[in-house]
Amino acid sequence: MAHLHPFQNAAMRGIRQERKEKSGRELSRADLVFLLSIMEGEMQARDEVIAVLKAEKMDLVLLEAQYGICNPGMVLRALQRDSFRVQCFEAPDTQNRHIYEEPMAKLEQLMETGQQSYSRMLEQLEHTHNGALCRLEEQERQHRAFIQRSDNLTALLEHDRERSVT
Repeated sequence: MAHLHPFQNAAMRGIRQERKEKSGRELSRADLVFLLSIMEGEMQARDEVIAVLKAEKMDLVLLEAQYGICNPGMVLRALQRDSFRVQCFEAPDTQNRHIYEEPMAKLEQLMETGQQSYSRMLEQLEHTHNGALCRLEEQERQHRAFIQRSDNLTALLEHDRERSVT
């Protein structure tokens, strides 16, 4: 019983005392339910601890299977060691080129692509604008022709009416 939590020890002592007090009697249903709930809680806690320990063990086993080592600190030291070796063998100019020139080249390429897209967009916009202007001019010409025909018809009808009146 020494491995139990102090509060659990006190609860168990209380239950033992109740048993001694009821020395000739059987436990009531409420007492049995109480004991069952305590045991159920203990079983759930035990299962959770087992699951956590299994998960930790599996993580370490997977690391060891994949990388041949199971201590994450060793992995970090190996990466630092390899990084230092690579830096020692590369010329300083090469390092600076990788750090500065490659991103600048990509940025310039991106800017050029943006300029090309912008010019294509302007061409399409200009083409669409010219098409809209042509359609508007055609509608205006048709409207003027319609007004002219309407005026001619009105004049003809007025002339006809004057002739019929006289």
